[in-house]
Amino acid sequence: MSIQGVSIGVPSSATNNCPNVLGCKSGVCPDFSIKRHDTKPPFKVSVEDCDGPFDLSDASLVTEVSMWANAKLRRELGEEDDYFQLADNIGFDQIMIGDIIVMDQVRVPEHMLVTNFDEVNKYVQVQRAYHGTLSRVWSKGAGLKIFRIMNAPASSEIVRDDIIQADGTTLKDQLIQSFLIYEWTADDTCLPGCYLLEFKLLKMQVEEGGLLQVSTPSVTPSWTPSGIDYGCSSGAGVEWVRRFPSDREGFLIQINDSPTAEI
Repeated sequence: MSIQGVSIGVPSSATNNCPNVLGCKSGVCPDFSIKRHDTKPPFKVSVEDCDGPFDLSDASLVTEVSMWANAKLRRELGEEDDYFQLADNIGFDQIMIGDIIVMDQVRVPEHMLVTNFDEVNKYVQVQRAYHGTLSRVWSKGAGLKIFRIMNAPASSEIVRDDIIQADGTTLKDQLIQSFLIYEWTADDTCLPGCYLLEFKLLKMQVEEGGLLQVSTPSVTPSWTPSGIDYGCSSGAGVEWVRRFPSDREGFLIQINDSPTAEI
């Protein structure tokens, strides 16, 4: 897998592993950089597997993208508490009202909807137990993900060409490149900082006659105390899911602040 026209996030020999308040680490090159409030160029990723370019020509494939920032709780969050601070304020300037926070827990993580801020004391106010999840006590230092983008529609592109063989014969209309593409909106890039981005490719089930089942590509888990869904299924109407990148948490996206962004 490769990124078009950028260096993949490789740390320099002098990398400081401690992120700044915007979640960026010194000496680590992002996979993609864009100015705050800019929407071009799109983020375009070349994808392939052991057999070459990944075939994205199937009409039943749906492409989505999610982007988030990582942070930690400054102190314990009680089950009834609806506001908190972030450790070292890392991530506070990367949150917008309407973002979804997902606590770092493998099974049944709590979701929270961001509803307000205290800019002076750096508090984040949230609606607990969002998306039908369970409110619980979270310890000091518990990790969380601030989703700026969650399951947004993305697109794909394939490139075909004729390939001339060594014996002079020609293989017609061969797949030579495949891309996953995300077109930025102004909301996506409205806050500076470093984020992780993941593409999700969903293969939707096909009924007899070639018609796709009616379903929502973005599957929102629904958990209840009487019948907990641990989120292991792909969701109704989904045959399989594949995520990119497959070798790390996400592509490193850096949104650089601009002095003209607020003028």
